[in-house]
Amino acid sequence: MDRVWIVLWLGLFFAVSPLIVADDTLVAGRSVFDENRYIEYIPGDLPLIISAPHGGRLKPASIPDRKKGVLLADGATDLLAMEIVTAFQQQMGKTPHVIICHLKRLKLDCNREIEEAAQGSGEAELAWREFHGFIEQARATVIKNNGAGLYIDLHGHGHPELRLELGYLLSKKQLQGSDQEVNRLENRSSMRELSEGRKISFAELLRGDLSFGALMQKRGFPSVPSPKFPHAGEAKYFNGGYNTRRYGSRDGGVISGFQLECPGKSVRNSKKNRQAFAKAFVAAVMEYMKSHQVLGQEE
Repeated sequence: MDRVWIVLWLGLFFAVSPLIVADDTLVAGRSVFDENRYIEYIPGDLPLIISAPHGGRLKPASIPDRKKGVLLADGATDLLAMEIVTAFQQQMGKTPHVIICHLKRLKLDCNREIEEAAQGSGEAELAWREFHGFIEQARATVIKNNGAGLYIDLHGHGHPELRLELGYLLSKKQLQGSDQEVNRLENRSSMRELSEGRKISFAELLRGDLSFGALMQKRGFPSVPSPKFPHAGEAKYFNGGYNTRRYGSRDGGVISGFQLECPGKSVRNSKKNRQAFAKAFVAAVMEYMKSHQVLGQEE
């Protein structure tokens, strides 16, 4: 009888626990997958973590379609994430940590709490746990090796304004405030830790000359917030979701982060555009991490 209970307990444990790969088996740039190959983790050797929760294409019949919430995919963000990996390897000889959900959003939404994300499917719940388990593993590796890092949640939007939208957990209305007003919102942002103790103000970090928006803007990709577009005005704007709240530093921790929403027509809709964006992204994010002291001394 005891043996039966042990077997049942082990079955339950592995059914609800994320798949975590032993660190000593991971090689930077070499993909590992969960058992069903729904979730891909590309280990890195940079203090940068990128997740792509909404670009998946798999539609297994064993997972029922979700009935509520946002169901549309962020088309080609999975391909964009892979182009970013390639660009890093070609330009830097290094790799960011990248986690990709290959399930279609109709089956699983990895940027929501598990109840809305999987809507009762045990198979989808397991994939959700594996997606977030890989992010947690990447975070632990980055903190161990570098002490701090940067997290970016990669998405796509269909707004008519062909701008990158950088979500720091501040609303469109909050960003319309003066720099003095924005500075008072530091503790509400996913960039809290990166901002604290810096010589530049919080508002400058978000939309000044050394902001990520400014660095992408000067490389040909209009961005909000940035010096040119300090806020979205009357346009629609995504300010960050579950992943940004969970893995950014608003509620503590040493890894700051933001949601990066990419337009379709100028970034995601062709291989040429994805490659051009990836090349600019690598240059911008490396400059950004160096300027804000995210990189370790060896970089």
